[in-house]
This record gives sequence, structure tokens and C-alpha cells, in this order.
Amino acid sequence: MEKPGSNINVEEIMNEIRRDIKEKGYTNDDVSFADVPLSEIYTPPAHSFLLVHNIKALQMSHNVYAYRPLKSNRVIGALIVFVKKVIRKMIKFYIEPIVSDQNGINRLVATCIQDYYLEMEAMNKRIQQLEETIKKLENKEQ
Repeated sequence: MEKPGSNINVEEIMNEIRRDIKEKGYTNDDVSFADVPLSEIYTPPAHSFLLVHNIKALQMSHNVYAYRPLKSNRVIGALIVFVKKVIRKMIKFYIEPIVSDQNGINRLVATCIQDYYLEMEAMNKRIQQLEETIKKLENKEQ
């Protein structure tokens, strides 16, 4: 069984590209890929360390808690805290499933953002490799 792409004729493709260049009238005076600054094509985040920091913070704080400690500094604070506890118990059946669902969504969002960041890093490395390959090929032609 033949591997896909094993019957590609690179010389034929290069000849086709050269024909297209001649037909379109391009010359060596035209701008090459190397002359175009990468910043015009892709601009990485100015402070990618902030992105990494924010992703870590998101991963650490993706859980939302249904209840926070109750307190009151008023004169009738004990009564206020007691009423809040009673209300909290009455709505527990309603609040806890919502908080659980939100925690699930937050976990997925944090995971997706981390995956997108890793994919972006892999693409940046691939772009650098391709740029190096282009430079080598351009130097070979000259």
C-alpha cells in the first residue's frame, strides 16, 4: 500500500510555481516573505506571562461556593445571622444545583483556555520552524 503523498513530484510543483511567477511578471525586486516583518502578520501578546498567570488564577479559582460565612456587626447581629441561616436552609435545594452546574462550566472554560494556550504555543513554534525553512530555501535559491 502506497503512503499518501509519496508520489509528489516537487520539481514539477516548483516548475509550475516558476511559470506562474513569469506569467505574473514578478521580479526579484518585489518584496519577499523575508522582507515582511512577522509583526505585520502575527503579533504575540505583549505580556504573555500575564496570560499564563491569568490561566493559572482561573484554574485555581474556578470553583464557586454556594455559601459564604455569615456575620453581622450590628447590635441585632445574632438575629440577622439566624434569619440568614434559616433563609439559606430554605433555598438550599435551589441554589446548590445551580452552583454545581456553574462549577462544571467554569472547569470546562478553564480547561479550554489552557488547551487553546497550549495550541497557540505549538503553533508559534511551528511558525518559527516554517520561517527558518523559508529562510534556508531562499538562501539556497540565491
